[in-house]
Amino acid sequence: MRKKKNIIQEIPEQIQESIKVSWGDIKDLFTDKLWDAEGRFAKRWWDSLVHFVKVVRITLDKFAENRMGFQCLALAYCMTLALIPFVAFVLFIANGLRISDEVEQLIRSAISSNAEMVNLILEKADNIIDAAQSSPVGIISALMFLWTIIWLMFQIERVFNNVWGIRKVPRNIFKRFGFYFLALFLSPFVVLIFGYEIAMYSNVTSIIGWDFGGVESAVTSFLGWVIFGIVTALVFSVMYKFIPAVHVQYRHALKAAIFAAIVFSLFQYLYLETQTFVTRLNSVYGIMAAIPLYLIWMNISWQIIIYGAELCYGLQNVKNYKLPEWDSDKR
Repeated sequence: MRKKKNIIQEIPEQIQESIKVSWGDIKDLFTDKLWDAEGRFAKRWWDSLVHFVKVVRITLDKFAENRMGFQCLALAYCMTLALIPFVAFVLFIANGLRISDEVEQLIRSAISSNAEMVNLILEKADNIIDAAQSSPVGIISALMFLWTIIWLMFQIERVFNNVWGIRKVPRNIFKRFGFYFLALFLSPFVVLIFGYEIAMYSNVTSIIGWDFGGVESAVTSFLGWVIFGIVTALVFSVMYKFIPAVHVQYRHALKAAIFAAIVFSLFQYLYLETQTFVTRLNSVYGIMAAIPLYLIWMNISWQIIIYGAELCYGLQNVKNYKLPEWDSDKR
């Protein structure tokens, strides 16, 4: 009995010692000792935890190191500059394909929260098209507007290459511009796909044939956002895979895209739910209220997308990633 009592007394001490060691190892996850923590124990859950924390650390460190916040802000302004020319180009191509009315209607339904701003964008886009068809000077001005779209694509590619640390793009300049023009000509079809996705979002329960009674609107909204998230994840995965001038494994691009799509969809939902605040600003600033809100929305949206690109980089390079020398000296 005496021997058993001694064994029972030793068990709490062993547990306490184990807790001390585990707490010290957990604290190492938040320091540079993290890079030596994998394989410390013969436990899969520990290695998985260390792997996850490494990916998060790489994502956040690289985002700050590359100053992606400033680059996302630049993309927001570039996209603002190219917005009306892009709408004009989409309508011009759609007119040639005789689907301009459908595309215009989809644009109106997609930005239905601010009808005045939509009318202004479409009016200015029509002015660019009319000027291009009226005289040679108009054609030159239209080509200058077209260059703003090409410049936006160039900036997007540059930022994605910065994520992967690529300073000199190995792609041929003609292939790059060929890819840009191909993306431009496909843009009306992309608008149609997203537009029909929005239409499906508003009628998804009737299409499926389900009857949810009084909660039908809530179920419709939920299913619509699920569809929106799936489409967004597929688009992001294509961006993470093909835009950088480096071989990106699609499984990493898809994982990063799923995470970014979830955050992006949540942000879009919160943005749409704040339309009451937008209405109050409209009463004071009128149509001008949409400009700063659009810039804020665009900036945060690009930050989410680029965070996803950094996550893709972290997932693919976590095993080969090395700390910068100034970090290594602190270890």
